[in-house]
This record gives sequence, structure tokens and C-alpha cells, in this order.
Amino acid sequence: MDASWAAVIAAGSAVVASATTGWFTALAARTQARLNREMQRDQLRHAQVEHRYQQRRQAYAEFAKAAGVLHSRLGDMVAVAGQAEAFSLLLDEARADRAVLLSTMHVAFLEGPAEVGAAVRELYETVNAFWGATRRLHDAVCSAAPTRIAEHRALTDQRRREARSSRDAFVVAAREALDFSVRAAV
Repeated sequence: MDASWAAVIAAGSAVVASATTGWFTALAARTQARLNREMQRDQLRHAQVEHRYQQRRQAYAEFAKAAGVLHSRLGDMVAVAGQAEAFSLLLDEARADRAVLLSTMHVAFLEGPAEVGAAVRELYETVNAFWGATRRLHDAVCSAAPTRIAEHRALTDQRRREARSSRDAFVVAAREALDFSVRAAV
């Protein structure tokens, strides 16, 4: 073997080594690109899930708060039932609170799932029944009919307890839905 053959073999070895290195580099680059793409997709999915969770949580919280505010305002109205001026002032405030409750109810209902939607509807209906009972109690106190007053006071207390119970059921359903969304994302 002379020097030219050694040079050809060395050159061929260099070409093969270079090709092998290039192939492994390309393979590593493709693998890295795939891993980066998967990581970005996972990060995006996590951000979307987190945004959805926060959006749902906010809708539930706003609805629960609106129900609590109206429930409290109705309690204040019960306390002044029969006092026309005080009741009228609270009634105006309660109307605004009721409008907020209706607005937040729609958002919370749309956030779902079905179990939470049913709890939203139930809470709204029981607070609305408490609203009606409070108005009827005031009318009965103003009419000064003792039997009607006692009857309406008992009904108002029952509606208040039902609204409180519905609020607790809503909170349980909302927490379960939020907990499930967190577990499903993991």
C-alpha cells in the first residue's frame, strides 16, 4: 500500500465520520425540536386550563357573592317589615342587588357543568322565593292582621333557611366542579 491509498482511506474515513456526525446531529435536532414542540403544547394547554379554571371560579364566586348580598339585604328588610319608609329604601337597594344576582346567575349557569347549573337555578329560585315572602310579610305587617303576620313570618323564616341551604349546596357543587377540572387537567 502506498501513501495515495492511505490518503484515500483517510479521506473516505473522514467523509464517513462527517456523514455519521451529520446524521446524528440532524437526528438530535429533530428530537429536540419535537420535545420543544411538545413542551410548548403542554404549556399552552396548561395556560388554557388555568384560564378556564379561573374564569369558572370567578363566575361562581360572583354569583355566590351576589346571592349572599341579596340574602343579607332581604334579612334587613325582614327586620324593618312594617316600617314603610325604611322598607322602601331597602327595597330599592334590593332591586339593584336582584338585578346583579340575575346577571351573575346567567354567567354561572353557562359555566356549567350540569350539576352546578342545577345548583345555580335552585339558589336563584330559593332567594327569589325569600324575596317574595319578605314582600308578603311586609304587606301583612302593614295590614295589621295578626294571623297573617305570624303565618308570613313563619313562611319568610322557612324561605330564608331554604335559601341558605341552597347556597351551601351551590358552594359544594361549585367546589366539586372546580376540583374535578383541576384533577382532569393533571
